Amino acid sequence: MTAPRAATTPKIVRDWLALLLVAFGHGEIADQARLCASEAVTNAYRHTRSDRITVEVSLGPTAVTVWVDDDRPGWLPPSRPLPSWREEQGRGLNLIRAHASNLRAVPNGELGKRVQFMLAYGEAA
Repeated sequence: MTAPRAATTPKIVRDWLALLLVAFGHGEIADQARLCASEAVTNAYRHTRSDRITVEVSLGPTAVTVWVDDDRPGWLPPSRPLPSWREEQGRGLNLIRAHASNLRAVPNGELGKRVQFMLAYGEAA
């Protein structure tokens, strides 16, 4: 799925991903997937200049893998303590790490990266 870089894109992606998971019988992880996808796409929206945000999903035999492409090279920042309750930002990657596995970033061409995470379903969950 490719969508314009807009404030509404995280909602569009999270709803699309949840619908996809429910349609293929994996509704038990739809809420986790919505949260993780929303955080990854929000990071791409807030921290890049890309005109479009691309999300790729693969439903494997035991897990869904989600990739979010952006145009900001580099890797994920290291884990850090949660911000104080008064701060409005800084929890996204920690939320993904808490709910998904295999959170990582890999180069995507010379000018960007792909953020990847996985969520297990069925007996593997």
